[in-house]
Amino acid sequence: MKSSSIKQKKKYKALIVDVDGTLVPNKRDGMPSKKVTDAIAKASKILHVGVATSRPYFILSHIFDHLNLSGPSIIVGGAQIIDTFSKKIIFEQQLLTQDVMEISKLAETLSIPIHIPGNTKEEILSKKNIHQKTTQLWIQGFKLKEADNFINELSPISTISVHKMPSWKNGKIDVSITHASATKQHAIVHIAKLLNIETHDIIGVGDGYNDFPLLMACGLKIAMGNAVNDLKAIADYVAPPVEEDGVADVIEKFIL
Repeated sequence: MKSSSIKQKKKYKALIVDVDGTLVPNKRDGMPSKKVTDAIAKASKILHVGVATSRPYFILSHIFDHLNLSGPSIIVGGAQIIDTFSKKIIFEQQLLTQDVMEISKLAETLSIPIHIPGNTKEEILSKKNIHQKTTQLWIQGFKLKEADNFINELSPISTISVHKMPSWKNGKIDVSITHASATKQHAIVHIAKLLNIETHDIIGVGDGYNDFPLLMACGLKIAMGNAVNDLKAIADYVAPPVEEDGVADVIEKFIL
């Protein structure tokens, strides 16, 4: 579908963008470029702008503050929705304790440490905190085949959602685990209700396998130029890569 025809057909009411590999380069301390920052500032005067990321708030707050975002955004892979102005969690879906225990046993047999999001830092899942309520399990630094094998081992657990994504460690893959009802797709539905709009009024932008649920929930599906090929295949438009300010290109073409 051509970008010009999309623009003429629709006036969108929200823009929801992934963070790593989309809004910022894929590294923990990555920041939006000046061009992207300026474009988001202009777009925010026209429609709601939010993010959809697997990061917990404490690894994201500097980006929120830098962009001066307000309103709902999706964090922890869809397990939480945060009001970026008040910093309050307005939706949360926790993992089932029995699922956490089962995943922990499997990871232990493979000698894989599991990370869980704390309030101010990541913690390692252990016997001391295994009964603690949590929204996400995060396993870092797989090789691609190892990640696929681990995900396959988790497939019998029907109450979880599992996604792989590029790691901040070059050439590695991370795996994120949330409740089955806690994906970016579920969270987009919640955000649409909060904003009193329809999901087809939302532009979704992403780059990784974990952005399939995001794009599938949105009216306009946009993949970054650096996105995985399978995501590009379902996209209405492929933007330039993150290194070439693809989010700014999206805003200029479909919003301003």
